[in-house]
Amino acid sequence: MPTPRQTKRKPKHITATSITLEDAQGKPRIFMDAGDGNGPASICIFGKEERSIQIQASPDGVLSIALLGNRFGASLVVSPQNDAGLCFRDRNGLLGTMLGSSSESGKHQLVLFEDGQPVWSSGNQPQPKREKS
Repeated sequence: MPTPRQTKRKPKHITATSITLEDAQGKPRIFMDAGDGNGPASICIFGKEERSIQIQASPDGVLSIALLGNRFGASLVVSPQNDAGLCFRDRNGLLGTMLGSSSESGKHQLVLFEDGQPVWSSGNQPQPKREKS
C-alpha cells in the first residue's frame, strides 16, 4: 500500500509577484517577476559565470529577449510600434553589430561598430574611423 508521500498530488496554482527557483546547492537558477506595474515582467534563467537568458515585457509594450554574459551579449527587441532590432556586443561590452528598424524611421538598417564606434551603416556613406584615445 502506498504511503502518503508516494501518492500523486495534483499541482497547486501559485499566485505571487515573484518567484525564485534554486538548485540543490541553494544557488538561484530561475527568477520570475511580474513587475510592479512600472517595471517589466521578466523571466531570467541563470547559467554559469554570470551568463543568463532574460525575457521581458514592459508595461509600455516593449518586448525583449537577451542572452547575456559578464560584459557581452545579444538582444532582440520589439517596440510598441512593431519595430524590431538585433544587437550584438563584443566580449568587452562594446557595440559590435546592430540590425533592424529604429523607432525614429521604421526603416531597417545594418550598423557595424569597431571599438564601440560606428564604422559602417547600410544606406549611408562609410563613417571615418575615430582616433583611439
